[in-house]
Amino acid sequence: MDAEGEMGEDEVDDEGGYMAFDTRFSKCPDEPDVLDWTVGLRRYRDDTPDDPGKLLASLTGFLAQPGYVPEEDDDWYFDVFDMRSQHAMHAFRVLVDDATLIEKALKGKSLSEFSAVAHLDRMWVNPDIRGRGLGLRMMREAQHALGRYGLLVILKAHPDGDKVPNAALLKLAAYYQSDKQLGLKPVSNRKRPGWLVGSWDEPVVHAGDTTFFNLD
Repeated sequence: MDAEGEMGEDEVDDEGGYMAFDTRFSKCPDEPDVLDWTVGLRRYRDDTPDDPGKLLASLTGFLAQPGYVPEEDDDWYFDVFDMRSQHAMHAFRVLVDDATLIEKALKGKSLSEFSAVAHLDRMWVNPDIRGRGLGLRMMREAQHALGRYGLLVILKAHPDGDKVPNAALLKLAAYYQSDKQLGLKPVSNRKRPGWLVGSWDEPVVHAGDTTFFNLD
């Protein structure tokens, strides 16, 4: 999950109004069993309540819920992943090729127990407001919104850049794993560095998370 920036912290802080998290869903036009979603941190202005809000950070992905997880030669599932991003296409291969490793990571839980898959595809945080735990905060928001019985979550911890060394992938993956509520586990640090999976069976709410965000 990459990141890129647009504005400086002073500009973010001086614009007035307030910042708040929200989660937005949209049905995929061609696939009724798929929902696209975005968790965002937005700047809202007090004088323009109908403004959709300027996006300051976001986590995007999709939820496929056909009642089972991908299998080899599953054209429907492959198309759902392939149409989105390179990471999503690779996520499909991890799910299919490394089912045994995933079950081991999830303490022997069989993939037959899962009926839906959520892929966390892209994280974006303005560089000038990083270092405040926003990435983990948005992932917990996704867990709250997406959590349901039988949900398998998959993502790749991937810092900025195209050719990222494995050490950097593992470092970011360790950061994501540091939030124990998310319950993310490595598929294989050797074979699949950076790839994490989790079982989000419940819409868990973190007691310290609030709707609003303050830079201070």
